[in-house]
Amino acid sequence: MMRWARMAVMLGVGLFPTLAVADAYPSKMIRFIVGFPAGNTIDVISRIVIDDVRERTGAVIVIENRPGGLGAIGIQAVMASAPDGYTLGPSSTATHSVGPYVLRALENLKPVESLTHVALVTRFDFGVVVNSKSPFKTIQDIASASVKAPQGVNYGYGTATSQAAGSGFALATGIKGTSVPYKGTPPAITDLLGGQIEFVAADLGALVAHVQSGALRPLALLSEKRSAILPDVPTAKELGYGDVFFRGWVGFDGPRGLPDEVIQWWSEQLKVSLAKPPVQQRLLNIGMETTPVFGADFNNFVVAEQRRWAEQVAKAGIQIE
Repeated sequence: MMRWARMAVMLGVGLFPTLAVADAYPSKMIRFIVGFPAGNTIDVISRIVIDDVRERTGAVIVIENRPGGLGAIGIQAVMASAPDGYTLGPSSTATHSVGPYVLRALENLKPVESLTHVALVTRFDFGVVVNSKSPFKTIQDIASASVKAPQGVNYGYGTATSQAAGSGFALATGIKGTSVPYKGTPPAITDLLGGQIEFVAADLGALVAHVQSGALRPLALLSEKRSAILPDVPTAKELGYGDVFFRGWVGFDGPRGLPDEVIQWWSEQLKVSLAKPPVQQRLLNIGMETTPVFGADFNNFVVAEQRRWAEQVAKAGIQIE
């Protein structure tokens, strides 16, 4: 009898570490759901960071694009998933800071209160661009034309943040017009290049490649200072339009109730990835500043940003839809 007991203990000692290793997170595929189209800035940021985490750790992480509702479809999918760490997605100014004030679907979802905020990944500035073939060479050109046109000019947006930035910019510069919604910034830029709209206010990540190729002409940055990526483009404040300042952010979130083990794993991996010069350079190339923040600090940041952008939305006079 004692022999069998000793054998059971020996087997147990050998068995439990094996189970612990097998069950350690992550032990199966992780879905990372992006509520915007492929090529959208939030999608690109996610892929740059996820690629490094995946390659370095060997974790199986699959990015799924579920565009629509200014990111609401993706947010809802993450919220509805089991809080086990195997479904996450990006958080952003669009979905968390501005979206709840401009889109009823995001207001009802309450992403700030209903998700686990894991980490802040990047911050970024906005710019205003026109088609390089456009007759508009300055902001004043657009403002003058908008006043003369019966219904003003049309400008596009693909995220809630861009809507707030575009409307705020138009208000500050005296531009009369109508904001046109798109399912992401890339289709808005496509219509800008096609001449269907007059300008786009969007994050530099979505604009810089088109500006550098000569397809789009930048008129101003909606930032506190000039960008290292587009150093020749003045800020709106430099051009005499006051303190027109918009800055966005992107982070990673999971469903509410995410286990500490999962939060710790992602925090550790993101700290390593975001400290790597090649990753930082890839993000910088699309106008992203690497500024990681984790845990309670990130949660406080998300809450503060929602309050700050609520003021911007109110100033721009945007009505919830």
